[in-house]
Amino acid sequence: MTENIVLIVEDDKSLGTALSDTLELAGIQTVHVTDGQAALNILANQEVNLVVSDVQMKPMDGFTLLENMRKRFASIPVILMTAFATVERAVSAMHLGAVDYLVKPFESDVLIDKVSRYLPLETQQTSSLIAEDLRTRELVEMALRVAHSDA
Repeated sequence: MTENIVLIVEDDKSLGTALSDTLELAGIQTVHVTDGQAALNILANQEVNLVVSDVQMKPMDGFTLLENMRKRFASIPVILMTAFATVERAVSAMHLGAVDYLVKPFESDVLIDKVSRYLPLETQQTSSLIAEDLRTRELVEMALRVAHSDA
């Protein structure tokens, strides 16, 4: 069974380390990078199941990263986080394809809950599926997530 990997994109190194440590203490494997281009490089070379990205970064902000991801890595869910939240920015994030939006500061249990919600279900549940093509597998995984959600 492969482990889920969460890519954390946070330009504040100490906060990124704290986020990684929080998730790893909860049993979730992480990779931390400090900018959007590094995130795109990781996504191109490593399997990642979820991205948690800050919005306020330079030179590439979280919205630009999200736009780039939608072109090349559309199936990977993205949670954006920011200390400068407005309703308009949250709506923009959702329109760009973010699955959720975290407002800093947040409690560690909120982070763990949100991340766990968007990670794929155990690979053993989908490994016996007949679907061979990637799109069908993604649809089945999404259906399984919806079936197990509180919605």
